[in-house]
Amino acid sequence: MPTVPEAARPPAPTRGTIIRTPLRRPRTRTATLLSTTTVLGLLLTGTGATAATAADAPAASASPVVLSPIAPFDPAVLDAPYPSNTVYDFVPMLDGFTGLKATRPDIMKMNDRKTITINQAATKAQSARAIIDQYADMSITMSDGLGRDLGAIYRTAREAGQLPKTAALLAKSGGLVGRYSSSNPPKQHFDNPRPYVAFPLMLKYRDKVGGNAWNGQDGSYPSGHTSQAFWQGTSLATMLPELAPQILARASDASNNRIIMGAHYPLDVMAGRMMGQKIVERRWSDPEFRTLFEQASTELRTVLEAKCGAALDVCIARDKPYLPTAQALAVYEQRMSYGFPVVGNRGEPMTVPAGAESLLISSHPDLTPEQRRQVLALTAIDSGEPLDAGTEGSWQRIDLAAAMAARVVITADGTVSLVATGKR
Repeated sequence: MPTVPEAARPPAPTRGTIIRTPLRRPRTRTATLLSTTTVLGLLLTGTGATAATAADAPAASASPVVLSPIAPFDPAVLDAPYPSNTVYDFVPMLDGFTGLKATRPDIMKMNDRKTITINQAATKAQSARAIIDQYADMSITMSDGLGRDLGAIYRTAREAGQLPKTAALLAKSGGLVGRYSSSNPPKQHFDNPRPYVAFPLMLKYRDKVGGNAWNGQDGSYPSGHTSQAFWQGTSLATMLPELAPQILARASDASNNRIIMGAHYPLDVMAGRMMGQKIVERRWSDPEFRTLFEQASTELRTVLEAKCGAALDVCIARDKPYLPTAQALAVYEQRMSYGFPVVGNRGEPMTVPAGAESLLISSHPDLTPEQRRQVLALTAIDSGEPLDAGTEGSWQRIDLAAAMAARVVITADGTVSLVATGKR
């Protein structure tokens, strides 16, 4: 990871009153017993994963692999009128924020305090990564979520144009998965000032030389970078479900980086995750668009296996992963709620949002849609979290990393019994 200099700013106080100003091929599984790979890897501490060291550099390939050119999608395929090519109103699913602002000043103050703590506590390595994620295409910078060796293969192949279908779906600029979605309408609706607008003197400013990390004056809620990280990361996880916990943990790191940058609050990135995964759900729920994911997955797996020199499961087993599976799942779950106090009732039944089960098609191909919904319900976090309001608010409760990693058995009557999620 290259060192990125922080722009000079006066030291920010770490204590004091917060002054706010107004804003002007899928993996093979057995039919009834689904398994996930458990791997060992990096240690995540504090608010982000530790940066890779020189010792973690990818192992050199024994000989260069020359691939035949891979055909991109035909332009007619990319321009087709898919049913999911529509603008979606994300305000209702994120509207729990309105109630918090109106009736829970304690939650809003905690939102401020958590922002300051995470921003102030970030290490140099975490700051460097946050700056990179600020400006780069996260569908490439999040490559380390695939592991040391596979991540390097993926990044090199993306940069060399050897994954044209994958790039067409996931690229920051023009990626088809997120093309019809924008965080701007909900930002304008909720109209909440960014941290660096509300209390700049309480934050550490970090940026690249000549950067503009604090220039934006649009609303903070939800985080657009987080929404993008999660539609890119969730898409990639559905294409490589064997590595879903690690890829989604890396997307979680990218979202946490927005707090490190002083650009967003925890509630912003929680909402951004919900929005990003809804974007991917709409695409996977569209049978016509789903075929694009399947073709891109085949392309990606073919390239990874060719350059790794073995079947994908073998490559994963001998690679150094981004995080151990149990730790990836734990980090992901913690950032689903960031430790906020409960604002609603605990123990309420999980209402799985319509279509959410489609996100498990690649990880649990042998289950029915209803059984996939049961997996989402069984792995969901408890009710009562700050943004868990209304049917669509239950997107906050969906622990997709745990659901994709879940091992289940199907009972005689067709219901799902959870065996394990990979968590300790």
